[in-house]
Amino acid sequence: MELLNHSLQSWQAIAHLDLFHLNLTDIAPMLADLSGALGTIKSILSVAVGLGLVIFFHELGHFLVAKWCGVHVERFSIGFGPILWSRQKGETEYALSALPLGGYVKMLGQDDMDPNQMASEEIAENPRAYSSKSVPRRMAIISAGVIMNILTGILFFAFAYQLGVEEGMPVVSAVMPASPAWNAGMLPGDRIETVNGEEILSDTDVPEAVMLSRGPIQITGTHENGEKFDLTLDPSTDMGVRMIGVQMGTQTLQLDPLIEDATQILTPRRPEAGTASQPFLPGDTVVEVQGTPMSTFGQMRRITAANAEVPLTYLISRSETEGAQPQQLEIVMPPTPIRSLGLWMQPGPIRGIRSGSIAEQAGLQIGDRILTVDGKRVGVEIDPLRLPVYFATQAGQEVVMEVDRETPATGNQTETIRLTPADNEPGWLAPIPTPVAPLEVPSVGFAFQVTSVIARVVPDSEAAASGKFAEGMRIRSVELLAAEAQAKSEADEADSNPEKVDLSLEKLPPRIPGKVEDINWAFAFQGIQQYQLRNVRLFIDDRQGDSANDGSVLLTKFEAEADWHSWIRGISGWKSATTVQKSDSLGDSLSLGVRRTKKTLEKLYMTLRSLGTGDLPLDAFSGPLGIATIAKRQADEGMPKLLIFLGFLSMNLAVLNFLPIPVLDGGHMVFLMWEGISRRKPGVRMIRWAHAMGFVLIISLFVYVMYLDLFVHKLVSGG
Repeated sequence: MELLNHSLQSWQAIAHLDLFHLNLTDIAPMLADLSGALGTIKSILSVAVGLGLVIFFHELGHFLVAKWCGVHVERFSIGFGPILWSRQKGETEYALSALPLGGYVKMLGQDDMDPNQMASEEIAENPRAYSSKSVPRRMAIISAGVIMNILTGILFFAFAYQLGVEEGMPVVSAVMPASPAWNAGMLPGDRIETVNGEEILSDTDVPEAVMLSRGPIQITGTHENGEKFDLTLDPSTDMGVRMIGVQMGTQTLQLDPLIEDATQILTPRRPEAGTASQPFLPGDTVVEVQGTPMSTFGQMRRITAANAEVPLTYLISRSETEGAQPQQLEIVMPPTPIRSLGLWMQPGPIRGIRSGSIAEQAGLQIGDRILTVDGKRVGVEIDPLRLPVYFATQAGQEVVMEVDRETPATGNQTETIRLTPADNEPGWLAPIPTPVAPLEVPSVGFAFQVTSVIARVVPDSEAAASGKFAEGMRIRSVELLAAEAQAKSEADEADSNPEKVDLSLEKLPPRIPGKVEDINWAFAFQGIQQYQLRNVRLFIDDRQGDSANDGSVLLTKFEAEADWHSWIRGISGWKSATTVQKSDSLGDSLSLGVRRTKKTLEKLYMTLRSLGTGDLPLDAFSGPLGIATIAKRQADEGMPKLLIFLGFLSMNLAVLNFLPIPVLDGGHMVFLMWEGISRRKPGVRMIRWAHAMGFVLIISLFVYVMYLDLFVHKLVSGG
């Protein structure tokens, strides 16, 4: 109704224009509104037709094979429940029903609502009855819907590739420290070309290929500097799913032209951080940084990190209007001082060492705990979070470390490690991707944990002035509060406020692999730097870790570190780097369609397996509202994306329909297998009980996924 009113208002506005004073400036916003409304209507209609086709083809499979086998089909319906429209043609009634959540083919001798028909000897004597047909013929009828979904799924995929599918490039955007990929030497900016000999075409191909592999895997590709690599990795299985620890997909050097609010490009900065010499605008493309020509996003990120302490000069290419000749201009971004809480934490153990790195050659081992660096006690005389920067500043000079090492033979003992950092690596480089990712020291090649246990309260800091912090206390959680959220928090209403960011240090977010004891304070520190203008509320335990005596402290004043600056400049909205996969011929389209179908079916199998083992939480699923929302989003991005989604949905329908649940095709197949093996039909009592349990299970699942859509994913909101 809201959409209809919006369209009517647009038409009324145009109808009341004074044609003698027609001004394009006046009607441009109205035309934009009308165009948006029509685009929305077009997307919704595309989704409705697409979802209807998926259901139609499934039921058409049952219908055609039933007719081929000589079965009397009483009704062919799209939808369930009360019939809205029907037409009798021959012996079959064709209908549209009220609930567009599926469809059915009602055959003589087969009715899920009346199990007696399946066991009735009288009906089975009718040669046109479903129950009179041989077991192989009935199996063909039951499996035809699934087979049709697979075939039409291939066609959906093939048509999409015929039009051209825009997909993310298979470029590594982040490598999880201490992961198999990181240990083997993979880097952000690497382009992955094959996994176990299979060509990689898009960013999603990599995790799928790893997930479906067995044993060690071979990965080939090209580093950002043009060097080829050929690595053998042993994936980890932290969540029951094989992973190598890479995040795929990268950005371009252009700010997305579709950004509507240019003020959102730069993260708000504290007054002492200064501001850009002039604003960045949507569509701006970075040509140079500090006089160095830029070719990739990874190169720009590395130069930004390497020059963290000085102002950065960006040479920008900008077109004032579409099609206009680009102009070049310079934008200077001052460095961003690190916000200090006045708290240093205790260092944890070393979690990862790169293969062939300086750290490995020096004798550093996983599990070592850093005690001192060049005679400075870590956590007392130097902040452990500064270690990546410290090692980078000592490039080419020997650094002496003392570590605590536990050995089975002698117990804990102190070891001295001498190493010389490389001169081509910055301090902090890449974002910390998850709460359990250790902090990387790129210049020597190790990664370590920083605990949330306080090692030092910096004198004269706000934390010290509060009198609430002491050595040995543990930070349980961090809240980053905007002014609005802080006011609501005082009224105990902040839980639903988007201006509040929670960073827990005692539990992991859903679907994040790892162990709670590996949670890294550096992840929370990164968030504190990202949200420059937000106040910080720290939830603490006492020295014994007794949460019964815990409390919280709100920090609003922060010291700016004079000699330590952020590795990023707070520019966001970079356009994703994509490639268009377009087939050259019909045969190529079908080949790509079959390839995509195979991968989708394998991925669905792995998803069901992870669900069965408990590695995938139930709240990861969506119901009808979620499906419609995703479909609408894909339709907005164009027909190829919608076709890909419909192909994926067809595969889902095929797999889920063939699960061994009574009243589904898979449940019917189980009964037929029983009949084929035992040479007798299942009794009415068994069928009735099985169907009753099947209906209860399906209705329960439907209610559950609707609950997820409404209250967990919050796909419908008021206001």
